[in-house]
Amino acid sequence: MGDTTFLIEFDHPAAVYSPGQNVAGKLTIRNRNALNALALKICIHGDIETLWRKFENKGRYDRHGRWYRSSEHINYTSKINVLEGIAQPWSSIENANNKIPGGVNIFPFLFQLPANLPPSFEGTHGNVRYSVHVELDRPWRMNVEAKRVFSVIPVIDLNSIPKTINPMIVSSCKHSGLFSNKEVKVKISIPKSGYIPGETIQVSALIQNHTKKPIYSIKAKLEQHVHYQAQQENSHLFPEEHCHKHCEHKTAQTTMSKVEKSCHVEFCSNSQINVPLVLPNQLVPSFRTGIIEVDYCIIVDIGENKKLRCELPITVGTIPIGVFTRPIAYSITEAPPKYENFSQIVEDSQASAPPPEYENEEHF
Repeated sequence: MGDTTFLIEFDHPAAVYSPGQNVAGKLTIRNRNALNALALKICIHGDIETLWRKFENKGRYDRHGRWYRSSEHINYTSKINVLEGIAQPWSSIENANNKIPGGVNIFPFLFQLPANLPPSFEGTHGNVRYSVHVELDRPWRMNVEAKRVFSVIPVIDLNSIPKTINPMIVSSCKHSGLFSNKEVKVKISIPKSGYIPGETIQVSALIQNHTKKPIYSIKAKLEQHVHYQAQQENSHLFPEEHCHKHCEHKTAQTTMSKVEKSCHVEFCSNSQINVPLVLPNQLVPSFRTGIIEVDYCIIVDIGENKKLRCELPITVGTIPIGVFTRPIAYSITEAPPKYENFSQIVEDSQASAPPPEYENEEHF
């Protein structure tokens, strides 16, 4: 097999597809001599996986009846299969000599993706991955395998999610002074709560400063919150028992974009400040599955010390509000990366209603 090569090619050079589309392409086998084989299979896979390790101290009795404590690591893992398909373009049953002829052999393939697939995703404790896998079944020899990954980006039309069209306002207040009679009030607003990658969020801050210290800065950032869920390895749970006694949760927070703007809000004064926050072009849409959820939040901090913080949850989609024609064009020019290292366990270390208002008060 040293002179034999397998090449998987997709009809889309960037190997990026949307749910409901056809994943088409071809397998090219270049072999100098004829290949003895039983069957050639082309498979498509899609899995959601979570995986991590934690260390726990446990007490137990030794063989002499003495109690002692020991530290051991416990693996937590879960996997959900969301895509499975198989095609067999060549079989020895249909070829009497049981051989794939020498030369260049091309085998086209076509699979239709389900309509409800989650997007491709790579995280610290889990992933969503899709691939086309080829297996050549040979008699009395090891099978020959090849694989190539592709990406899935779902079409999420923000116009079909009513809450994303409405503005959002969050108010907060912080008291200071001996009798807590000094305060800073802030009202943060955004014109809508649904955005697409590359879009600019116009964050507006109305600051009322009734303390003796001026306010010199306002910061805004986009945070991605990823919630992972996995069950203890070898816990042998039934599906309905999943995520109860032997289930663990993890949350990872990542700053995806941030901006800081200088200001000067004096004592007993009000100021209206606008802060444009640009979302990255490469941003995974918001999604939820049984074991991985991805959400986004705008966080605004007022002042340097004893910060006053406001949080505004948003939804990231792929079709912007006000556009009803087609999905946005992604600037993806390269095929998805190779994933070879995840098997290493991660160590634990139009508005129809007034905008919602959330108030929260803190004392210090």
